[in-house]
Amino acid sequence: MAIRDPRNLQCWQLADGIRRDVIAICAKKQVASDFRFCDGFRDAAGSVCRNIAEGFRRYESAEIVQFFRYALASLGEVQDYLAECVPRGALADSEHEQLFDRCEHTRATSLNFIKPHVLKIEAARASRRRSSTKRRSRTTRST
Repeated sequence: MAIRDPRNLQCWQLADGIRRDVIAICAKKQVASDFRFCDGFRDAAGSVCRNIAEGFRRYESAEIVQFFRYALASLGEVQDYLAECVPRGALADSEHEQLFDRCEHTRATSLNFIKPHVLKIEAARASRRRSSTKRRSRTTRST
């Protein structure tokens, strides 16, 4: 059965779980009053879900891959914020490790989703290179 809603993608569900955890972290007294930190952290986490959803709704492989790569970049930003939560006292080392691992699982699942699209793009590029080489070869022989 084909997935018709990005919220049914495993990578989106994992990202949404991380987003919910980020919202909970930002409610902790250790960071709640740092609005700049929490706004950036929540925005990065939300961006992962939003870009997965937008990429899913695209129809060209290149666009799908582009938006999933944006999501992966935002996921990296979330991981950096998570690291900052430890010295701020908002996360224990064990909590950080668990959330970091969930981010890595989200990353792997997202990469798995876009893999056929990446392969399609690479095959199209290789085909264009072969065609270009053949044309140059014919032009060189005829002169």
